[in-house]
Amino acid sequence: MSIEVTYDERLRAVPADREAYAAMVGGLKADLARLDAEGAADPSEVFRLLRRVGFGLVVLGEHGEAVSHLERALLLAGESPAARTAVRINLADAHRHAGDLGRAEPLYLEALAIAPSDMRDFALQHLAKHRIDQNRLDEAESLLRETLELREAKGDPELIASTERALAHCRRHTENPD
Repeated sequence: MSIEVTYDERLRAVPADREAYAAMVGGLKADLARLDAEGAADPSEVFRLLRRVGFGLVVLGEHGEAVSHLERALLLAGESPAARTAVRINLADAHRHAGDLGRAEPLYLEALAIAPSDMRDFALQHLAKHRIDQNRLDEAESLLRETLELREAKGDPELIASTERALAHCRRHTENPD
């Protein structure tokens, strides 16, 4: 997605400019509707659009509609472990952000189980955020430490910073429970 997202106090992606982000998601939905109307669209292109729309809707807080798009994307994910991992994480996030931790849990665990080695850090970090929401803070911190090791090995400063922010958030939550 080309429009910037930022993160709120709960480490959830939110649009920096809600109006522009909503317009972008609307454009993606129109592209998807056009492909659906054509009827013979390439399934990989439909999958890509469904996932982008689903993620965009999660960012906008429209979780029910996000789940619908992401469940459809999951059906089109095929045999690609990367695609299946990514869409499961997105779908789990949609459920978690909507407050349905029970539906999110198996999706995060499935994503972690099938994640290719280069995506394991993403699966771990999202599962850790889920553990924070479950108030399972020791587990969350352990998962984040493993994530940080993987990300330091990758050498990507943005990913490392993201995990460090999540660790700091986890520690603050431990020190100052609500």
